[in-house]
Amino acid sequence: MSASQRAADIEKLRQLASLVTSATEAVIAEWTEGETTPPDTIDGIQLPSHRLYGAQRILAAAAGSIEELVCDPSLRLLNFSTQYVESRALHIAAEHRIADLLEDARDSELHVQELAKTIGIETEKLSRILRLLTSQHIFREVRPDIFANNAVSRKLVRNETLRAYIMNFAADIFSTMDYLPMSLKHPVIGPSYKVNETAFNLAVGTSKPRWEWLEEKVPKSQIGAISSRGYPHSFTGSDGKVDHGKVNGNDEMVPRPGLEIMGLAMVGGGRVHSTPHVFDYPWGELGNGTVVDVGGGQGGFLLQLSRLYPNLRLVLQDRQAVIEKAKSMWKRENPDAVNGGKVEFVPHDFFQSNPVKNADVYFVRNVIHDWSDSYCISILSNLRAAMGPQSRVLIADQVMNTTLGSPELKSAPEPLLANYGNYVRFSHQRDVALMGLINGIERTPAQFRRIVEGAGLRLVRPSDILNRNPTQRNQYRQTSLSTEQCIVLQAGVKEIDVFALSRIDKSIQAEIMDALRVSRG
Repeated sequence: MSASQRAADIEKLRQLASLVTSATEAVIAEWTEGETTPPDTIDGIQLPSHRLYGAQRILAAAAGSIEELVCDPSLRLLNFSTQYVESRALHIAAEHRIADLLEDARDSELHVQELAKTIGIETEKLSRILRLLTSQHIFREVRPDIFANNAVSRKLVRNETLRAYIMNFAADIFSTMDYLPMSLKHPVIGPSYKVNETAFNLAVGTSKPRWEWLEEKVPKSQIGAISSRGYPHSFTGSDGKVDHGKVNGNDEMVPRPGLEIMGLAMVGGGRVHSTPHVFDYPWGELGNGTVVDVGGGQGGFLLQLSRLYPNLRLVLQDRQAVIEKAKSMWKRENPDAVNGGKVEFVPHDFFQSNPVKNADVYFVRNVIHDWSDSYCISILSNLRAAMGPQSRVLIADQVMNTTLGSPELKSAPEPLLANYGNYVRFSHQRDVALMGLINGIERTPAQFRRIVEGAGLRLVRPSDILNRNPTQRNQYRQTSLSTEQCIVLQAGVKEIDVFALSRIDKSIQAEIMDALRVSRG
């Protein structure tokens, strides 16, 4: 290494140390304030202030930059090449509910022998798996071979939806990633953006899109074969019972275990990623207006919204099989809304004309990223046709920045990567996972512009959106996104607000939002 390069690295390390110091002090100040001010929560999810959120992502991003500078590059590459082993260890822990077992034990700790006996894994092998996780700060070893939860693993305790979100990546998604290299060089699948020409189709041996495949019923005797392609051997649902194998007879037709996993995972993912959306928009101004959640899964977002704004009329739209699951979940989670007719369950294919016309809001969360451009243009065109003069479409998705930055997005402070690097690793992981599964895309601002204009909509001008509910803003301090940078793009009377999330992890509730407001061009 040249002397000039070494000098540049030294200066960069000093800059990183300065960022870490200031961000650490911000976290300490927030923690100190938190001792006297109760944290803001919704559905049990703590909402950080903007200051705390900003410090969190700076610290995470700086950790990645520091590792790049000071660690042996060869070792870093080796660590990176085997991260799938750590993923598999977490999948094992989640599948066997190890966090629950530890929490329920006397003194909230267990010897590995007791754990092994309970879950049916050989003792020393389980011990090695747990030590892999504890070395990455998931669980902790309190005494030799005695394990307990830490702050990270405790989030899994009786948290069925978060557990399902993790298990979703343990199933066919894991197998799909095994086939991704092959698919990229495949003469048909490689250049294709069709939803059913993907690594997933190679991995599970189907010509159907993933959603249709998940909704199939299969002979019970095939479940083991499915397990060999990435499924957990068994999945216990929210009732604690095994979801498949409930009926005697090997030829009994049973649902794929992934269907329930996927349904719960979407609720869990929404609670992790989308809690702020109930505050990002002035829902209270709609009064008793109609909000349609398009492709809303089991309705995790509407469930949160129903508790804060009970006067709204809510319409949940998704595929028939998903809607049936949603009805059961809502009867359990908010029976008053169901019995009072405040929520309507409508089977709907968003590639067809929307049956609900002139709604106040059409909410589209984590849908656009599931589809390549031609599909998205069709989805947006159908919504555009359903809108009335006062209708609005809100698209909640993440927007991808690059390590060099984008003119529409605020970059991280130097010398961090412009997109906060290590902090947004899950964003990029999910982007590539979507590529392999369904040819989905986590889009940059330019890519959003491409599909919006393709649907006959027009981007106009950047602006700011403020939270206009002072009571709510005071209640949730700075967490209700009262000063976010937004891009407002408006023309005419029909408009779309695209909440394009830059980050997707637990701290997203304080994330800077990019709102693309679009209307008929």
